[in-house]
Amino acid sequence: MPGVLILRPCPCSCSCAALPFMSAHLGSARARARARALTALASSSSSSSSPIPQTASAMLASASASLIALASSASASSYTGRLSMSLLLPIEQRRSDFTQTEAIDYPESDTRILQTAVDCANVLLQNLGCDTAEASLKRLSEDGGAIVFAPVGAKSKVPGAQRIAVAVLPNADDLPALKRYAENDQWGTKTKPMILVTPQWNPGGEGYNVVSDFGFGPWRAANEKFVDSFSLAYALVERRIGAASTLDATGDNMGRGGVARLVFGGSTSDEPWSVWAMGGDGSSALIGTLASSGAGNNKPPPYAEIEQLFRDAGTAASLRTRRSGQARSLEDKLEEKVGESGSVADWSLMSTAEVAAALRAGTVTSGDVASWNKDVCRKACDALDLSSAGKVEALRERIVAAMEKETSEAKK
Repeated sequence: MPGVLILRPCPCSCSCAALPFMSAHLGSARARARARALTALASSSSSSSSPIPQTASAMLASASASLIALASSASASSYTGRLSMSLLLPIEQRRSDFTQTEAIDYPESDTRILQTAVDCANVLLQNLGCDTAEASLKRLSEDGGAIVFAPVGAKSKVPGAQRIAVAVLPNADDLPALKRYAENDQWGTKTKPMILVTPQWNPGGEGYNVVSDFGFGPWRAANEKFVDSFSLAYALVERRIGAASTLDATGDNMGRGGVARLVFGGSTSDEPWSVWAMGGDGSSALIGTLASSGAGNNKPPPYAEIEQLFRDAGTAASLRTRRSGQARSLEDKLEEKVGESGSVADWSLMSTAEVAAALRAGTVTSGDVASWNKDVCRKACDALDLSSAGKVEALRERIVAAMEKETSEAKK
């Protein structure tokens, strides 16, 4: 697979044109945001809001559920078969632990990121009831994203759909190909839905570079019209707020700001985005809800409003406070879940913490190990404190031997 050029957003995931303490324009909205934040903090332990996904599989399950609800709703008269999603791919630091927010020193290759996105597309299609064994994959452009086509199976969960297409990581250079699929092959209809997953283009405006990737004049208008025809079905995005990782003279985190994950679940309410303060120990706390930044397009709330929620929440939401490590590890939580359910998530998207939890819970079989690729085997070797050197066949034998040894010792 050729390498891909992925347009990466600003590392701080914020509006670089906005001043850190811009708040004069908020007016009465500031008081409403403060009230929401204080209420959310007081009731976060008993909140009825859905918990923020802690694994890629949970994220994809929530995304597919939102899409199915949108397509199945009797009141969804605006549903046309064109949908979009913004997902946090299980890459880089999230490959080890999906809840981690600190970037790794060496980013992954674009090819590996694209492959992970395709894996996510396959799981999403399976959740929608598609027959992924008959799926086909095509590149949208040489340096762009990819699109996966799959026929629906007997257990299709999307009413009226015959085939479904999922385009992952499309950039502005991919727009001509996407338009051809829509205009010539009628993709993006109720019988042939098209889903855009984590688009990489820069539309311009707040939170993006000043210059749009969509061109100028009539070309930009045409591209914007096409992109706006896709309704947001689900989103899980991350924003760094303030000086989340700035260190003081002692080497400690300064404590101003934090890391937020925002969840949109296809709601039609006035304030559909829930804002969660993330912790360095993998914990999270709901600190408020915010409306979309634009009418009808369900864009994430402006940076300034998210920052105000963190200010209103105080030190309880700061990354410094949430670095304490007092919460139970994700691995411990997942081990309990695996033990109760007796099953595990899709292996291709499991993080190191998930693999370790499955091994500790004793739900991994030799048959599972035989299906693992080298990436999963390496995660298992790390969890079992084994060498990860060698070919994948050697790694599988090493893992099975270690599992059998642990089982025999446990019987003594």
